Amino acid sequence: MKYWLVATYKINETERTESNLSNQNFDYYLPKIKVKKLNSNLGEEVLFPGYIFINTRLENLSLIKHTKGIKKVVKFGKIIPRLTNDDIKTMQSIEKLSRAKPLTPKINIGQEAVFSDGPFKGTLVKICSFPSKDRIEVLLTILGSSRRVNILNKDLLF
Repeated sequence: MKYWLVATYKINETERTESNLSNQNFDYYLPKIKVKKLNSNLGEEVLFPGYIFINTRLENLSLIKHTKGIKKVVKFGKIIPRLTNDDIKTMQSIEKLSRAKPLTPKINIGQEAVFSDGPFKGTLVKICSFPSKDRIEVLLTILGSSRRVNILNKDLLF
C-alpha cells in the first residue's frame, strides 16, 4: 500500500531533488503558491520550504533516503507520519486558489524587519512609511542615533 510520507530536502537543490525523484518514478508533491510581492510582481513560493511529500510504499524508504537532494524522511522515534490523499488534496486546493487570487503579504507601519543584505545585514529596523510601491522608509538606529532611511523593499526580511 502507498502512503504520503514527508521528507526534508536541501533547499538550494529543489530542482535536483525533483529531477532525481522523477528519474526514480516516485510520485511526489511540492506545494507552491502564488504571492504578490511588495513591488507588485507575482512570484511563486514553496508553501513548506525544505519539505516535500512523497507517495510511496514503505519498502522504498531506503531508496528515498539515498536520493540525491533528500536529507531525510521525517520520523518521530520509530514512527513515520503519513498523510492521506485528502490532506494532499487540501494543499492542492490552496495552491489552486492562490493562482486565482495571489496572496499578498501584510506589512504594517511599526512592524519590525531585518536587513537581508549589504553592510547592515541582520540589523533590526522599524517600518515608518511606504513612500512608493518599491520603497520603504525605516527607522535605523546606529551608534545610539536613530535615523529615518528610505530603502528598497527587497532589502528587508519581514
